[in-house]
Amino acid sequence: MMFWKKEPEVIAALEIGTRKIAAAVGELREDGSLAILGVGEAVSAGIRKGEIVDYPQAQQAVRDAILDAEQKTQVEIKEVYLALTGSHLSSRNVLVKTATEEDDALVTLEHVRELNDLAAQTGMPADHEVIHELVQFYYLDNRVKTTEPVGLSSRSLEASYHIVSGLRTRLETQVRCVVELDIEVVAVAMASYAAAQAVLTPDDKKLGSVLIDMGAGVTDYIVYVGGAVIHSGVIGVGGDHLTQDLALGLKLPYLRAEELKIKHGSLRWDPRHQPETITLARDATTEERTVWMESIAAVMQARQLETLELIRADLEANGLWPQLTGRVFLTGGASRVDGLAGMAARLFPIPCMVMNESRFEGDMSHNRRPELSTVLGLLRYAQAVEQTSTRPRGLARFGSSVREFLSSMNLL
Repeated sequence: MMFWKKEPEVIAALEIGTRKIAAAVGELREDGSLAILGVGEAVSAGIRKGEIVDYPQAQQAVRDAILDAEQKTQVEIKEVYLALTGSHLSSRNVLVKTATEEDDALVTLEHVRELNDLAAQTGMPADHEVIHELVQFYYLDNRVKTTEPVGLSSRSLEASYHIVSGLRTRLETQVRCVVELDIEVVAVAMASYAAAQAVLTPDDKKLGSVLIDMGAGVTDYIVYVGGAVIHSGVIGVGGDHLTQDLALGLKLPYLRAEELKIKHGSLRWDPRHQPETITLARDATTEERTVWMESIAAVMQARQLETLELIRADLEANGLWPQLTGRVFLTGGASRVDGLAGMAARLFPIPCMVMNESRFEGDMSHNRRPELSTVLGLLRYAQAVEQTSTRPRGLARFGSSVREFLSSMNLL
C-alpha cells in the first residue's frame, strides 16, 4: 500500500535523455529549502541525440521512470517540469526598447511584459517556438543598468535578453509524450540552464563561467556573465560517440566497446602507472582479445578533443573569453571519463574542473552522480518558480502561439 504525500509540498522534474530517463522528486520545506526525496530511472528507448525517434518506446520508458520514482518516494506524480535538449535548439541575444509615456514616466510591470513579448518575437524562425526569455539587464535613461526596473522613473526602458527556441514539431512531440500519460507539464527548461542551477553558485554566475553538460547523445553548454546567461549551445555529440569510435577503431561489437569504455576508458595513457594492454574475455560473440591501452586513449582523445574544441571555437567566435573570470565546469554522465579535467585545462584559457558532486539536502545518494545534474537542477528551477507568485501553468512561458497549438491538441 502506498501513502501519498500532500501534493502542494512536492515538485517533480523529468529528463528524457539518450541513455536514461530520470524523474526526480523534491519536497519544498516550510523554511523554503528543497530536499530530494528520490530519483526514478529507466533505460531510454527510442531516443537519439536527446530527441524522440520511436514514440511508443520512448513513452513507455518515460512511464517506467515515473512509476519508479513514485515507488521510491511514495509520491503520486501528477505534474512535472520538463528538461529539453537537442541540436534543434537555438539561441540569440536581443535588445528591445519601449517608452513609458506616462506623465510620471514610471516603469510598471506592464512595460516589462511588453518587452518580454517584443523579445520573443524578434528574429524568431517561422518554425520555432520560444522556450526561454532570459532577461540579462534592463537599461533606463542614459543607459543606467538595473535588474529591477519596476517602480523607477525613466522615459524609456530597454532590456537585453537571451532567447532560446526550438523546433515546434520537436517540442510538441516531447510534451505530448508526457501529457498523454495524464501528467501535466507545468513548465520547461533548456537542459543546460537546468544543470546550471545544480552546479553553479551565484558567485560562479557573476564571475563569468561556462557549464558544459556532457550527456550520452549531446553536449549542452551555457555561459554566464554578471549573473546573466549570455550564450548557450548544443552539440550533437556525446558519450555514445566515444563508444562508437571504440567499436569502429578496435573492431568490437558496440556492447563490448561500451563495457570497455566504462571499465578502462581514459583520455590518457601513462606506461609508468597503467598496464600496456588489457585482455577482453571471450563471450558469445567475440573471441578473447588483447587491446592496447594506448589505442583506447588515442581513439577517445580524438573525439573528446574535437567536442571541446568546437565549444572553445564558438565562445571565441562570439568574443566571450575576455569576459570570463570564473571557471569552466564539466558535468554530465560523459564527464566521468578519466583524463577529462587535464584535457580541458590544456584547451581552455580559464581554470577547469569536473563537477562530480551537487549540493542538495535530503536523499544524499544522488549528490555524487553527475549524470543527474540536469534533473536535479531542474528541481531547483522548479523551486524558484513555485516560490514566485506568477507560477507558469501549461507551458505559459512558451508564449501564446505554443499555448494555441497545445490547446488544439487538447494538451492544455
